[in-house]
Amino acid sequence: MIKRMISFVRPLIPALCLSLLTGLAAESLQVIVAWFTGIIITTHFSWPDLWFILIVIVIGGICAFVEQYSGHYVAFKILATIRKLVYRKIQKLAPAGLDQKQSGDLLKTIGSDIEAMEIFYAHTIVPLFLGLIFLVGVSIIFALIAPIAGLIYLICGILIGIGLPLFKANKIADKNSELSKVQGQIQQDMFEAIRGRDILIQLDAVSKKLAAVRSNYQEEAIVSQQVGLLNWQKGWLKLIILIISWIITAAGLISFNYPLATVLPLLLAFPFAFKPVEALASLSDSLSKGFGAAKRVFALLDTPEPKSQNSGTLQIEQIQDLKIQNLNFSYPNRDVEVLKDVSLTLKQGQIGGIIGPSGSGKSTLVKLIMEWYPVSEDTISLNGTELNKIDHNSLWSQINYLTQEPQLFSDSIRQNLTLGDETFCDSDLWNILSEVQLTDLVKQLPKGLDEPLEALDLELSAGEAQRLALARALLHPSSFLILDEPTSNLDVLNEKIILYAIKKHYQGMVLMITHREESLSICDVVWKISNGQVKISR
Repeated sequence: MIKRMISFVRPLIPALCLSLLTGLAAESLQVIVAWFTGIIITTHFSWPDLWFILIVIVIGGICAFVEQYSGHYVAFKILATIRKLVYRKIQKLAPAGLDQKQSGDLLKTIGSDIEAMEIFYAHTIVPLFLGLIFLVGVSIIFALIAPIAGLIYLICGILIGIGLPLFKANKIADKNSELSKVQGQIQQDMFEAIRGRDILIQLDAVSKKLAAVRSNYQEEAIVSQQVGLLNWQKGWLKLIILIISWIITAAGLISFNYPLATVLPLLLAFPFAFKPVEALASLSDSLSKGFGAAKRVFALLDTPEPKSQNSGTLQIEQIQDLKIQNLNFSYPNRDVEVLKDVSLTLKQGQIGGIIGPSGSGKSTLVKLIMEWYPVSEDTISLNGTELNKIDHNSLWSQINYLTQEPQLFSDSIRQNLTLGDETFCDSDLWNILSEVQLTDLVKQLPKGLDEPLEALDLELSAGEAQRLALARALLHPSSFLILDEPTSNLDVLNEKIILYAIKKHYQGMVLMITHREESLSICDVVWKISNGQVKISR
């Protein structure tokens, strides 16, 4: 994994080298300022010496700025590359490859995990090399001036830069992993609470859901405190080691009768020489977070892509008929068959209905028709062509899929209908709204078609939202309309409006999935599904 992470750095090695060199210069100049301050104190003060120190300080500040700028430039460039890879991967995985993934975990991976990887690129690579170079280089320089100072600095540097990172490193890594899992669960709970807020309110379960979220937040706080305590212990150990080493160095220099002109500059420069080495002490915590985040990001990037999305190349202009023969299906990595020997036929102009209880395989059948998952040859065909030979983008362009929960966007009614297609004029939009009986509602709004849906959050009922989604489906031409439980959450009036609009205005082929007998009144043919098996009902 480390090799894979470093592979992203190769195109940016010049910037990384610049960061390392300027970082070395900035840290070295701080030690030089402290050293010359000791020399000035022990000898005599002169204005040229002061100007020299001021110039060194300015140069050091410039070097520090360049080091930070170039280091973060490398990090942000790499993170932009990783984001592009992740988003492209999500596009390739959707929809089947994301069908079984938790929304909270996915949000964490594409959000905070990618951000956490910045720790490795901006705060690990350069500080690691900088600390090691300083540890060796300063030990040699101090040893040339006073061997005891060089020896003590080397021992202290090893304790801080190598010993402390190993201090409870496994425990810190475990706690960071536990913290990441809790944070992922919190995001999942919040995501579910927001999407299911209406159901939670109806069932008076808001307090219980909030209690579960609070419990997770409390667990997060406990684990965060445990991680903080471990880092606090490391911080105190580092301070104790520095103080003891400084005292021993001072005592050693005095006992060996080194002149004050050597002792004072060494003692003043000694603490400043540890700053790059101190950064190594925090690497165990930052590395465990960065590696944990990288592991989850790479796991997403390595997720196998559904085979069906790369199989077909044939284009399809209009779906005239659907034929399913002897279809058997079980989800990947599962042994239980969801569908067993399913056969049915639907033609242009027909409205077909599939009824059955929850978990009987209705939605699975729809996903297979839309080529979310690969199917065996000669099982599903459109216009006499095997499904796996048809390009999936061409297929999806001919299908409108209306789910139980309408997908509306935080934008105006116009944008929710047109999805950015500027070829639709206002008359097209008003006509389609008339077909689903939403004209009066929209005309009453202050901005009409340009009214943002956020303003209607408390006014738009479930039925009106579903009718708006249906209007969008009717507005965008297709030859196959799939309805997955479109009226299960609606009252009788809204159900009748939607079914009437479909019956009267949709000219293509319709397949409706439902568990309500009343919704099948508009269907020309009905199949009943039970335990994955389909039988014609009427």
